[in-house]
Amino acid sequence: MASELSSLEAPPVIPKFIRAESDLTWHSSLSFPTPTDYFSSHVPPDHHVSLVRSHKKKYIKKKKPYRLVRQQQIKNSLLAGVGYLELANAGDFAANVWNQIPVPKHAMILMAIGGPIALSMTFFALRDFYLSYQNVRLLRAEREDLVALRERLSTSPEEKDGELIQVLDSRLGVGIRELGTEMVDRIVMDVLMGLGALMVGVGTIMAIFGANPRVFKASNLLSGYVGNSMAVVFGLFNAIWSGILIWRFQLHDRACQRCDDTSSYTLTPQQKQLLRTRFRRFQWHAITNAVNGLVAGAASMVTATRWWGYVVLTPCIISLILCNYYWRYKLGYDRPIISSSSSTLKIDHVITGTLPPLLADLSYVSAVHDALAQSSPTALPRTVVNLDSLESLISFIAQNHMFESFCEWLLQEDQSVIAMLVGDAPSVDPQGQITLSPRHFVQGYGASNEPDAELAELLLERARGFLKAVGRKVFSYRERYLLELLGYAVWREQTGSRS
Repeated sequence: MASELSSLEAPPVIPKFIRAESDLTWHSSLSFPTPTDYFSSHVPPDHHVSLVRSHKKKYIKKKKPYRLVRQQQIKNSLLAGVGYLELANAGDFAANVWNQIPVPKHAMILMAIGGPIALSMTFFALRDFYLSYQNVRLLRAEREDLVALRERLSTSPEEKDGELIQVLDSRLGVGIRELGTEMVDRIVMDVLMGLGALMVGVGTIMAIFGANPRVFKASNLLSGYVGNSMAVVFGLFNAIWSGILIWRFQLHDRACQRCDDTSSYTLTPQQKQLLRTRFRRFQWHAITNAVNGLVAGAASMVTATRWWGYVVLTPCIISLILCNYYWRYKLGYDRPIISSSSSTLKIDHVITGTLPPLLADLSYVSAVHDALAQSSPTALPRTVVNLDSLESLISFIAQNHMFESFCEWLLQEDQSVIAMLVGDAPSVDPQGQITLSPRHFVQGYGASNEPDAELAELLLERARGFLKAVGRKVFSYRERYLLELLGYAVWREQTGSRS
């Protein structure tokens, strides 16, 4: 073992307590057991994904025989296209600047361009609304499970149950922020800005036929004050929510920076810096978003009668695009949820007394993330994952809640692997669903079916490719979430506030 580790190039120092189980990764031990006891004792029972076979004709046409049935994780699914929603308010440029009869031909051409552009923004808003709704649905279901679990544990006199309650309170507190972000920054934005884009687009196209007095009046209303008022309403909602976020993360940052040895959470200078960076990013995004929304709303109303309103609106359009990019790459994250089945699992782990603090989770995730960021999965010691063992890789993926991401990545990159693994196995569900678990990747799909050497080698290669392509991003997402959890936990301990 020593010779193997010495051959690696500057491996990172992995904390000792990663050998203990984690609230996020569920490590009972990072030395891998035999195949017979691994799946029975080290992978939680709720680690599975449901696939459905596409229709035969669709398979031939799209070459996508399988797809995931439902989303099982909170997704960083904000569409890049919604960053251009503010652009819809500029689509009526020609209709407002050349608001006259007869309509000049060059203005008609610009209207014929601006109107469809504004209308096209509604499709991005509808799609983003659907994606955000999926997150909200999962967050609400998770919150119900967390509240039920907390009530069940609150009557227990066990000290370890009290420790878990603290973790649950942190998850509930962060869940409020997540729900607020999904509701205000996505659903409310999609509804109001999408509706505004629809009215502005229709009004701009109607302006082409402005020779008709009724059409002219309706066009002025839709592409003027009525259509642009949606941006004003959203700007107010967004400013209020952004102010709440700014104040919230300021309180969390203060609590973390004055945290000392007397606290239950002893933070290192590096951890304090990570927390401050995380909170400052949230605050800068919130400030920029709030100012941008208010200015853009006011400028949109001015554009109904003054051409120079578009001059003010232009930097707001650029700012919204940049804020969208910043959220997707610096703030947003994917994360697993706690379902009713995993809630039962958590009670079992509390009974055994193996749940560590959030600091252990953060240290483990940060160490693995740094290792993957430095070079590749080969930087991880074999005590963490053995890249030459399919069982070890699938174990690492499953224990770190990456199994759904792994299956989703396979469906996007190479569906032939799933097809070879499942074969002609019959669906176990009347709807044609096929359930895959980590066990199937190692022991084969079906009662007597075992993966042959060729398939096992292919699965091993794909698992390595997944860690190399997606592993760093997954652990980066986990680090973002854990930092927010830790910040809330420290603040709540110091103030005694409830979520």
